[in-house]
Amino acid sequence: MKIKVLLITLMMALINQCAMASRLPDNFWTYLQKVYPNSTQRFDSVVVLADGTMYVPLYPAQEAEEKNIKLEYTYPLNRMPNTKPEVMIFNNNFVLLKLMKDKNGTYSITKNENLPLKVKLGVMPQDMLVPVGLKVPDSLKLILGNLVIPEKNDNLITAATDTKIGTVRDEKGKITPLTELKNKKAVISNDMSKFVLVYDGEKKNPLYEVKLSGLPSKILASNKSKLALVMYFGSKTVEIVDLTNERTVSQITLDNTPKDADLDTKNNIAYIASANASTIYMVDLNTAKLAKAVKLEQAPEKIAVSDNGDGIAFIDRNTQKIYSLKEQDGAYTAKYIADSKNLSRILYKKGKIYTISRTENKLSVYDEAENILTAEIRLNEKPTDAVFFQDKIYVLCSKDSIVNVYDTVSQKIIENIVLDNVGFYSKITMIPNQPNALITGIQTKKFLLLNLEKMMITKKQNADVNVSNIIIVDAPKTGETSENKGVGAKGISL
Repeated sequence: MKIKVLLITLMMALINQCAMASRLPDNFWTYLQKVYPNSTQRFDSVVVLADGTMYVPLYPAQEAEEKNIKLEYTYPLNRMPNTKPEVMIFNNNFVLLKLMKDKNGTYSITKNENLPLKVKLGVMPQDMLVPVGLKVPDSLKLILGNLVIPEKNDNLITAATDTKIGTVRDEKGKITPLTELKNKKAVISNDMSKFVLVYDGEKKNPLYEVKLSGLPSKILASNKSKLALVMYFGSKTVEIVDLTNERTVSQITLDNTPKDADLDTKNNIAYIASANASTIYMVDLNTAKLAKAVKLEQAPEKIAVSDNGDGIAFIDRNTQKIYSLKEQDGAYTAKYIADSKNLSRILYKKGKIYTISRTENKLSVYDEAENILTAEIRLNEKPTDAVFFQDKIYVLCSKDSIVNVYDTVSQKIIENIVLDNVGFYSKITMIPNQPNALITGIQTKKFLLLNLEKMMITKKQNADVNVSNIIIVDAPKTGETSENKGVGAKGISL
């Protein structure tokens, strides 16, 4: 018995060491991508299929070196991979356990207590984001290793609220859902509280509050990894928050307070500008880690990432000059583009840098490669925000309550979309995978739904909150739960 206990202890130590790698072996991951096309591997090595189904890998005590990886066991019995069984064991000794979510939002893994020893001696990735309240059978507790299952009181959720968002009154006075937010998750902050509101979908279910570390100055969210970067007023520390479970993943302390940030959606990298530190920081929202810091002679204030992710444009706080920044042979060079004045927004698309001056009420267009001004367009008063969609820039002019639509091909304003005159609208937020955007303002207590293709306001939605930041991502999908029972199957070919 003592020898058996010692053997298990040694095996667990070896497993924990392997499981800290947080990355599946390359040949195994290549195999899984062939079996499950368009699947992704989260930074903690949790496998997410194209439909949102999640599998937790169990690292083996000793990986078998197999050139031809194949599935050798499933639970329930005799299941093919496309049925997404609860348990899969492969001939390289790796195991995949399906994460199942019930109607109450509680996650669990298989309830089967009679599984092979390979499952019971495997271990989860030791830096895994464990779902709150995860249910694990007693016979499989060893697979947790050093992981702790967080309870509801352990995460960031602190209180419930009866604030109503996501509803709009029609002409008959009925409350109807905002269907454009179906299968979306929205996180909303105001300018006076460290609490943010989390709203799931278009349903009328109550909101809950999430307590952050301070008063957020800016929030960026990755629709791919469902991780958000949160910047705070007066703080050198930025936080990475998991939007699936509303938990802080990591804290990154910079050399000085950040001023602005932008997201490279192609490579999933957040770029943070700190004027006081004369540095641009790159945070990887795949791994929730600081990837690189570029020291500059300038003091970067506002920042924009190019659409292909190969360049940056920024404003020097001290001189108000516009620069582009690109990497070549491992070195970064800041290239002067032009002088500017009181810019509220900067965009970098298809080799062009677009700047918006809130005091001069104009949009300027620069060719980055040629380093020349190619167009200058008059805007309505007080332009504060803008988004780029299908060769058009939608500029929100807050004082006049108008959205100027600038066509980058004809280089003309082709439409002026009139908003209502209730309050000061100051922010446009794109809704992922839709031709829609939400227009909000701190004192408006209303959401305006802007259809970017039709170039018109299609809905006006009342809200009981003031909106400072709003981020919208696709809600994580979950696989169907299964109660099928069986012993397992061997020798299944793919």
